[in-house]
Amino acid sequence: GVTGTNVINTSCYLRTRLQALNNYLFSDRFHPLSTYTFNRRGHLIKYIYSKETRLGGGEVVWQADVSTASSYSSGNDDEEICNAPYNPSFHFPSADLAIATNGCGTLHLLETGDRNNTNTWLEAFEGLAPAGEVVHSVLCEGPGHQREIHTLILSVTTLNTLKQDDRFVFMNSQLENSKATALHLVHWITLTYNGAVWEKNRERILCGEGALEYLSLNEAATGILMLAHNNYSFIYDSQVKLIKPDTPIEKKLSKIDFMYTQESDSVTIWVQLSSSIAKKDLNVNIKSSEMSISVQDESLLQGEFENAIKVDESTWTISEGKLELSLTKANESLQWKRVFRSSELVGEELLDPTMVEEIHQRLAHLTTDKLNANPDADKPAFNPEQLEACDEATDDLLLLRLDGQTHTITHHAQLGATQHLFNGQSCEMCVPNFCIRHDVDGLVWQPESAVSVHHVATFNAFGYVRASKSMAKFTKASPDNSYVAVADVKSHVYVFYQTDSLGSEIRNRKSGKRTSTVARQLVISLKDHQEVLGLHACPNVIFVLTNDKLYSYTLQDV
Repeated sequence: GVTGTNVINTSCYLRTRLQALNNYLFSDRFHPLSTYTFNRRGHLIKYIYSKETRLGGGEVVWQADVSTASSYSSGNDDEEICNAPYNPSFHFPSADLAIATNGCGTLHLLETGDRNNTNTWLEAFEGLAPAGEVVHSVLCEGPGHQREIHTLILSVTTLNTLKQDDRFVFMNSQLENSKATALHLVHWITLTYNGAVWEKNRERILCGEGALEYLSLNEAATGILMLAHNNYSFIYDSQVKLIKPDTPIEKKLSKIDFMYTQESDSVTIWVQLSSSIAKKDLNVNIKSSEMSISVQDESLLQGEFENAIKVDESTWTISEGKLELSLTKANESLQWKRVFRSSELVGEELLDPTMVEEIHQRLAHLTTDKLNANPDADKPAFNPEQLEACDEATDDLLLLRLDGQTHTITHHAQLGATQHLFNGQSCEMCVPNFCIRHDVDGLVWQPESAVSVHHVATFNAFGYVRASKSMAKFTKASPDNSYVAVADVKSHVYVFYQTDSLGSEIRNRKSGKRTSTVARQLVISLKDHQEVLGLHACPNVIFVLTNDKLYSYTLQDV
């Protein structure tokens, strides 16, 4: 057989999802017309497409030890989730190196040389590593012979298993008290070249609830980027002992409701206290950059202001258990986004009625009480009533960056209830991109730095089309974003091209509308009806893997 799979019977959703969506075709971003797969004996087979030979016969370049996987069995649920073997996997961090795991706890670094001219790979490192699947890797080079390879390995575990390991520190109380059956573990492993040999230098581990849609290191390997449905946090660092944070005063006070309103020159805060608290028992200390509230030496609220205030012009009063603070802004023209810097102290802002009316008047020209009051025949209005249940996303999507040194979430973007469509690779030195749905379209976004994500391509109406494919298993786009392909569980692959010029004009018989561009679509019917196990899209060529065959389809001559 061309490929082999480790089928683990489990009721764990995260583990089943990893297994079901595992792509057994591995791409080489440095050589797009090459693809790789493992067979049942652990042989890694390389296939190359060329215009002269088309799809040549595969050549074995390396072998993984999969004997442990074939002998595994367990009747324990926790052990089944945590220790069951994964399929072998690998990734290319550079043009001459590969990082691989056998899925059973062994990590390998392979020197591949020029992969266009050689099929002899040499083992540069072998060591113990967590069982899991290699998701991404990055090579970082410094002066002299300094080289580091950072690798992300994804696995599944349970909370009970984590709590039995004294190494792990739960920085997030929500994670520590999670009710989820299983959790994702992200192992961040660093290998360092000391001038003579490679050695394991550092291991960091993150954990979180729910599926990961996208996982990648940034280009400098200083942090991790992810698309998730819940926050993830570090629980271990082999070089730095993590310390569980004490419950800060602000966190205890986040349960105290407070509301505020602001004008151009002032901010008014209302804090609801117990009606039994007398003014003589209350201590309110207001400074230019912070304030604190305490009752008989027991602190109730303490935090730094988002912006500075004028202390001499700020006052406070208490009446019937409600504390009112009137703060004068140091910068009268500045609109405050919130009162306190701490994300734990977020009150409810009450907009001033006069301000609300002013905003409505300023935006009146952008709104109407009529649906599509001024329609454009070429651009009909988006009608949400045409959407169906398959178009809806049930969970919010978060774009996160976690820093490898501070072990904190440095950037957090709430993308809302939107659908993730696929991940891709635009260039050999870029980190992977991701495509998410916006209305009916698919928008491709490319992370370019720790804080920058840019829109690089749009697949018109692809969000709507992808949602209609109830049997879809894999979705891949060509690196140049000229087309996107969707493979069903078996039998069919659908190819959707970007809009292209016809070279002539055509006319719609009913509407009379004329156009000179069209977006072509292709349907590829496989010769057999076996399950599709892998899909790889490269410029003008698609590779499709079934249980015992590898197909290559030429879309145009290359």
